[in-house]
Amino acid sequence: MRIETEDLIKLIETEYQDEIIDFFKEIIEIESPTTDREAVNQVGELIRRKVNSLGAEIEIEPSGAEDRGDHIIARWPGEDNTLKPILVIAHMDTVWKKGTLADMPFKVEDNKIYGPGIFDMKGAVVFAIEAMKIIQDLNKKTKRPITFLFNSDEEINSTTSRSVINREALKSEYVLILEGGVGEAVLTARKGILYFKVTAKGKASHAGMDHEKGINAIEEISNQVIKIQRLTDYKVGTTVSCGVISGGTRTNVIPAKAVLEIDARVPTNAESERLIKEIESLTPVLEGAELDIYTLVKRPPLDRTDGIVDLYSKAKQFARELGYELEETSTGAISDGNLTAALGIPTLDGLGPIGDGAHAVYEHIEKDKIAKRLALLVKLLEKL
Repeated sequence: MRIETEDLIKLIETEYQDEIIDFFKEIIEIESPTTDREAVNQVGELIRRKVNSLGAEIEIEPSGAEDRGDHIIARWPGEDNTLKPILVIAHMDTVWKKGTLADMPFKVEDNKIYGPGIFDMKGAVVFAIEAMKIIQDLNKKTKRPITFLFNSDEEINSTTSRSVINREALKSEYVLILEGGVGEAVLTARKGILYFKVTAKGKASHAGMDHEKGINAIEEISNQVIKIQRLTDYKVGTTVSCGVISGGTRTNVIPAKAVLEIDARVPTNAESERLIKEIESLTPVLEGAELDIYTLVKRPPLDRTDGIVDLYSKAKQFARELGYELEETSTGAISDGNLTAALGIPTLDGLGPIGDGAHAVYEHIEKDKIAKRLALLVKLLEKL
């Protein structure tokens, strides 16, 4: 079948949309909370059947964890197999516990399609597979080899899939992340997440008899909170939240220890380095107090690099060929795109179904945007 670019959206609406909605229902009704290995693997089995019917070379990557499903890789050759592949990532797990369907059933109402995980991000799994099916149905070939990676644990920081993501990304020319679309834009930047734990050590003493001999660790950590909160810079896009404080044993004992836990969101790698330096250089305010500071980079920023801008420009041109303008945006939420972009691989995010309500009871995608968004993915896979 031969079809012109401007007719692709119409073709998807008329020939594929009912099939896509049926696929949404099938995958949504397999509930797959991250820590339920059997449930996530049931989604994996559905995916294997679908990609096998499309001639994929399938690999199973064991998670190595009793409470995590395995990861699925599907590969297809391209017209020129000397070129590096395109890596497409979508996760199979959701935040919703088993039994949620009883209160949040799959349903189509007016222009919205509801169900636990449909926006984050089982709808994206459907998009990936249907995009490849459309390419094959049109007797077309992709310019590059294509790799799909369906991981099982994105909702808990991709702890067992991170090494697989990194390995496959380093083999690839581009990475497409199919997290839900923010409005009709795609994501060219995401903030990174830093975690800090600041432990203040003081000296215990009797609060009545030897008050002056104690060093109050809670007082020390409170002084640090004031300094740390001032590191938030809304103009730059950096936010710092002192979220948890614990300390002390009894009201009549000067506390010898207090712990502060901090969440920070940073827009760029440079800002991440600056903030780490600022917090790790904190010094005690009270004489005799000590500070221990632990730093963890949970996710590096998805920094808007020249490579990402170039990839976005290509996507924007494909959208124009489809008859519309594609905008870009950024977010403070994270995805697996943070990981791939940190490796220097051009990464375009937010390419999944357009909708709203990730992790919320009103989670949904917009029915009338399915064809438009899926057509863009088809073009990216075929032409990049």
